[in-house]
Amino acid sequence: MTGISPADTVVAGGQLRTAVADLFEAVGVTPADADAIAEVLVFADLRGVESHGVQFAPRYVRGLARKLINPLPTVAVVREHGAIAVMDADNGLGFISARTAMTRAVELARVHGIGCVTVRNSNHFGPAAFYAMMALEAGMIGHATTDGPPHTVAWGARTPVLSNDPVAWAFPTAGRWPIVVDTALTGVKEKIRLAAQRGKSIPSDWAVGPDGRPTTDPQVALEGALLPIGQHKGSGLIMANELLCGALAGAKFSFEVSPALVQGADHHDRWSCGHFLVAINIEAFVERGEFEARAADLAQAVRTAPKAEGVERIYMPGEPEEELTARRLTEGIPLPQTTLDALDAVAREVGAPVPSQTLR
Repeated sequence: MTGISPADTVVAGGQLRTAVADLFEAVGVTPADADAIAEVLVFADLRGVESHGVQFAPRYVRGLARKLINPLPTVAVVREHGAIAVMDADNGLGFISARTAMTRAVELARVHGIGCVTVRNSNHFGPAAFYAMMALEAGMIGHATTDGPPHTVAWGARTPVLSNDPVAWAFPTAGRWPIVVDTALTGVKEKIRLAAQRGKSIPSDWAVGPDGRPTTDPQVALEGALLPIGQHKGSGLIMANELLCGALAGAKFSFEVSPALVQGADHHDRWSCGHFLVAINIEAFVERGEFEARAADLAQAVRTAPKAEGVERIYMPGEPEEELTARRLTEGIPLPQTTLDALDAVAREVGAPVPSQTLR
């Protein structure tokens, strides 16, 4: 859902980042953390991942304002062993703890060849790709996943006990763009919500209604639950990530996390969820240049493979998002009026500058 409708307001990414950071500062977040959160949210909108962009900000801000989430968390290492670290997010937003965790994972990978960090007592961290891509800055491979509230049915079940447990991998290449895989293991709740706002239908394999049956009506889906991709295969992958982010991290499983947000609440309450982040030092395995050249060879082989009927171009994972980011950095980011109205409303609630008055 990356098109521009006549009702959209097109804004510059830098201005949007400032306006969103102001919202978080108004509820007690430090300027540095507020900007860090805003950077991740705008990153999502630049890449066309509006489901995890600034439209989510009002719910975060209300959770902070209502003292359900800690605006001033101290992210601390509570356990460490060789290439492994465990961090406690102190009930802060996952944006802060996941960034801290990946930074530590990269540091560990420089010493040990790999760094693996889990996070407990955390909350939503937005687009997983952001944290995986942090490793690219160090010339490494990055991986990130998380659990969250229960809005997904296990394959064969009718009621939700799992989350969508998104998975992101980022690989440097010798080509123009890195290869970035960032995917939920379900249909995406926020994309369904955006479809409902825009009066669009959804694919039949995204969600079930309250009766447990698949639906193409986003309004019905919002009252039901998400379906795992690939039937039992996606369900199995979600359970694997639940174990990494829940049991291994010492955090809650999805069925233990509050479902309030996915049930339509206007705020983010305390989740106590977990994250799992990995940095892999390529130089510990092969020369970095050799790996990047081989990655480019793979991309070229796939890109030049005979195309299926009706396909004009084969894209690498992450390539459409990189191209869209480049355009939006120049042309601006389209914000639906519903998103702008929601940002304005929460700004008035917390006494922050009203975005519509600064972004036009």
